[in-house]
Amino acid sequence: MNFTRLIFADSSNRDSNLYPTGSNYVLHLTSPIKNVERVELVSARVCNSVYNLTSGSNVLTVNTSNVSMNPGFYSVYSLAQDISALQTTATLTYIPEEGHFIFSGTTQFTIKINSRELATMLGIAYNTTLTSTLAGSTYPGYVGKYILRSSTLVDLSLNDIVYLDIEELRSPFNVDTGAIQSTTGTISGSNANRAFAPIAMDVGSACVKNFAENKDYKIGVDYPEPINSLQRLTVNWIDREGRLLNFQGWNTNSFVLRLYLTPDPEPTLPPPPPLEDTQIRRIVQAMTMVPKPPVEPKKRFHWWLIVLVILGLIITYKTLAPRLGQGQPIQVPRGPMVGGRDFGFAPPPLR
Repeated sequence: MNFTRLIFADSSNRDSNLYPTGSNYVLHLTSPIKNVERVELVSARVCNSVYNLTSGSNVLTVNTSNVSMNPGFYSVYSLAQDISALQTTATLTYIPEEGHFIFSGTTQFTIKINSRELATMLGIAYNTTLTSTLAGSTYPGYVGKYILRSSTLVDLSLNDIVYLDIEELRSPFNVDTGAIQSTTGTISGSNANRAFAPIAMDVGSACVKNFAENKDYKIGVDYPEPINSLQRLTVNWIDREGRLLNFQGWNTNSFVLRLYLTPDPEPTLPPPPPLEDTQIRRIVQAMTMVPKPPVEPKKRFHWWLIVLVILGLIITYKTLAPRLGQGQPIQVPRGPMVGGRDFGFAPPPLR
């Protein structure tokens, strides 16, 4: 029969002096939990505060001018608005019918994307200088202007998945995929494949993801050898590359774990000794056993006998003392002699 335990973990209970952010902290259990053979994630609460543009320095070059942007989680419309405002050569517009961006200007211009993140967001090749061309009839709204359209669909999705990595509960069974590197022959890909639980972030920017096993999906880890003693949780919230998430100051997150425990084995008694050994031991004990001497009952002292003797002496003295004082002999009546023997009493008087 297995036993279960629930662990409630909240980043607000961490030592904020040692762990200032909610992406890395240690929590200690109030009492150790032993023989853990399986752990399940019941629920989790984490904010989707990861920027889709984490580094905004010189992300874009228009002609010969470098453009820098503030890091943030941009939407297609806020991205188009900011890039258009940061330079005057080209205007950026989002085409919702196509899922593309389009740069437009009155004169010919060149665009070079210097940030991999921005290249993915704009749908334009990274580190490649592209030159605008006159708009054709397919874009009637841009007739007479020079345009540069994104080549792929834009992708402003944030971290589509984050990992709850608990060092004490890492799984040896999570398997990731990747390409084989031609130089080393190894698999390139995620560094988070041993993390405890992957959580899909299907909420918008700055929204809180409330994971629940009954609403989302079940996450559980079985351990080949039970964890002997679980005394603390070393928590890391990481991305696909194994890097700690930047919660941008929102450092509150929590989760609930369900633990399955293997009961301690029942103690086994030693086998009974052979019958011959038992009999020999009893004989030896009987031969070496010294009987205890009988305990004599204590003689009780009857003090009342002494009182009776003293009273008898007092009565006798009071009876005989007057006669002895008068000098008269005391005559004791004698009985008749019968067969030469005196019975010591007088017969009663005749009437």
